[in-house]
Amino acid sequence: SAGFILYETPQLRKYFAQYVDKKQQEPDKRRTEYIYIKYHIYRESMRKLQQKQEDEKKWISVIINPIGKWWKAAKHSVAWRLLNIAQTGSQAERLKAVQQLVCMDHLKDWDFRHLAQICDARTCVSLARSGADIRWFMPVPRRRCIKNPKKLLTELHVMLDRLRPSSCVDHFFCKYFPVQNDTENVHEFLTADQSITLSTQDTDLLKEIISFLHHITKDPQVSAKIMHDGGLMHLMEMRKIFNDDNETLSTLCKVLANMSMAPDAVEHFFVSGWVGTLAEWQQCPDLRLQVISAKTMANLDHDDPNQCTYPPNVYPLHPRVRTRRKPTADIIFVHGLLGGVFITWRQRDRKQTELGLYGKNAFYTSETDDVFLVGEQKRVNGNKQQQQQQQKQPSKQQLVAAQTQSTTDGVALNERLKDQVLKTSKKVEEKRLNISDAATKEFVETLRSEAELDSDWEVVHPDIPVDANENCRGKFSVAGNEWMNQDASEEYTNCWPMEWLPDDYPDARIIGIDYTSAVTEWSANFTKYCPCEKGQGHIDVRAGSLLERIATSDVGNERPVIWIGHSMGGLLTKIMLLKAVDSLEPQVQQIAKNTRGIVFLGTPHRGSSIAKWKQHMQMILSPSIEVKEMEENSPKLLEMHRRFMGCLRTRLRHVNVLTVAEGSPTMLTTFKFPLRIVTEESSRIDFGDFFLLKDDHLSLSKPIYRQSFLYQRLLHVIKDAIKRSKDPKETGDEQSMPQPDISTLNIIGNIFKGTKGLFEMLPRVALRFST
Repeated sequence: SAGFILYETPQLRKYFAQYVDKKQQEPDKRRTEYIYIKYHIYRESMRKLQQKQEDEKKWISVIINPIGKWWKAAKHSVAWRLLNIAQTGSQAERLKAVQQLVCMDHLKDWDFRHLAQICDARTCVSLARSGADIRWFMPVPRRRCIKNPKKLLTELHVMLDRLRPSSCVDHFFCKYFPVQNDTENVHEFLTADQSITLSTQDTDLLKEIISFLHHITKDPQVSAKIMHDGGLMHLMEMRKIFNDDNETLSTLCKVLANMSMAPDAVEHFFVSGWVGTLAEWQQCPDLRLQVISAKTMANLDHDDPNQCTYPPNVYPLHPRVRTRRKPTADIIFVHGLLGGVFITWRQRDRKQTELGLYGKNAFYTSETDDVFLVGEQKRVNGNKQQQQQQQKQPSKQQLVAAQTQSTTDGVALNERLKDQVLKTSKKVEEKRLNISDAATKEFVETLRSEAELDSDWEVVHPDIPVDANENCRGKFSVAGNEWMNQDASEEYTNCWPMEWLPDDYPDARIIGIDYTSAVTEWSANFTKYCPCEKGQGHIDVRAGSLLERIATSDVGNERPVIWIGHSMGGLLTKIMLLKAVDSLEPQVQQIAKNTRGIVFLGTPHRGSSIAKWKQHMQMILSPSIEVKEMEENSPKLLEMHRRFMGCLRTRLRHVNVLTVAEGSPTMLTTFKFPLRIVTEESSRIDFGDFFLLKDDHLSLSKPIYRQSFLYQRLLHVIKDAIKRSKDPKETGDEQSMPQPDISTLNIIGNIFKGTKGLFEMLPRVALRFST
């Protein structure tokens, strides 16, 4: 057989040769290809080079060029030396150096990048708190890459598993976050060119994780452990995924605010790139990101001479950057049921506000983000329904809607289109005047214009009280030469304490308290992640927690404290002051000791009838703990009110109290019927000034504009509190504000009742009083 195979070998070769390519793979011997420059282009470049060399030989260039080279080297050298002082000098020298670095706007991009690379964590935070250019900060690590969501979920599960033993983690794993599948064969990072597909289930799970992190990071020890396990890098990846979702980003920013209170947090935030991101969010038009990022940076800025810590539920509305002077007063705003620091204190809407029976806390709703935009940004963006209606009409408004939609891509574009957009999309339709008298009609039309009045005219506030106590104090009108005529003004603010009060009291510190609340157990979401949150809805427990966190913020440290509480916020204010009076801690005692003013806006001192109304539908509505405790004539509320009144006449007798009650019912959106939430009897308090306005419950915290009675009366309370704190002789029961003539108030009230129809057509009437 072997001989047969040898005999057939040539035939086999021929047979297989026909299926084999005879051409061998030869190496590529092609000549190297060159890119030849076209002669006319080369000739032009050489001509310019020769011209430049000849110009440098001229006597003017001989003088100017060295100066230019010296200036380029000097400005970088000066910046480098200032940065060195900001890192190694004393605290006073560091503060001055940082201020000089912030003012340097003539540096090139490469100068900023070079200086950012040699900047340390403390100086980087100082620059961010002083409003420095964004180029001072290093870009986000791997900013063009996003970690695979499957891989990210696995790493988050491992990180949270290291927190065990923890009842919170066990409950969350059991209910929301099971063990993830194996991701060894999954790509770790996805570039911008690759399509990133994220299922709805994964998106919802990541949002639940962010909310759970907000819950557990309130413990500084847990925050420190998460940071050491690389939790900030995981949060950065989630920031990339939800880059266009401001609601989720605001919750994520609250997680960062909690983690900023942990020891050695500054270095972790700096290495992970969060300092630059927070500095960028401080300039974001979204109100939530702007305030929460400022709170986070304030907790990280340990080099600030006025540094203080802002724990959970406490938000600095002003100042949000470094200031040289120490605050002259602490003004604290406490919202009520279903409210929020970012929604309760907005300017009054054009349309009447309605209350949803199952409404959620405004800070945590999934509504459009437009309601949280600062200032004119809300009006520019509009809401989704208006945009859809404008898209159906091929008119100029459609073009404006397209322009306003593009503003979300950048603030610079918004500034360019701002004036054009405001002229077309913010015009308020004027009501027709049904006035028979020609002279009166002409007079009212004149007031609607920009006409100026003389000083002998008095313009009554549009929200003048319909009733008041006998010894009330305050101004009910403004002089004609001081009247700003804001009826047709297109300015709007979503947080008037943050945008109006700093203009009147720039040295005051304004703090907003935010907490979660619900009307029914169906809409309560603050107990969904952990059983330990059960029972936190009790007013007494909540007030104790808020008081402890307010004291951590160094409130009342040698400066007066003014409280403004709306609805249930007034009850929380009363309980916190009672606890502060009885406290043995000096840091808590100073809050009650230095309290100089309290403003109650629709506060149910004796309970609310809405709580009793819900008892008839308890099986359907399942009222929350807050609603049950505010039952009308509740023994617990009456006892607390008795103690508070006794405290006002003894240890808090130096406090100036202002009470404002609602005079109109509030419309419920669920059943479309009006309801008086807090009656006049329940809101009345036999101490200080009492005013009954014609507004409903929700409008009591929303002045129509600056020259309204509500806002001006609040300014008087703040002015009186600051004056009393400076003059120890005026800490008694005497009130320092001048009292107007009671007959003047009676005249204004009679005129208001007699001209009710005229007030409905125009928010104010100018009246001329004879002396």
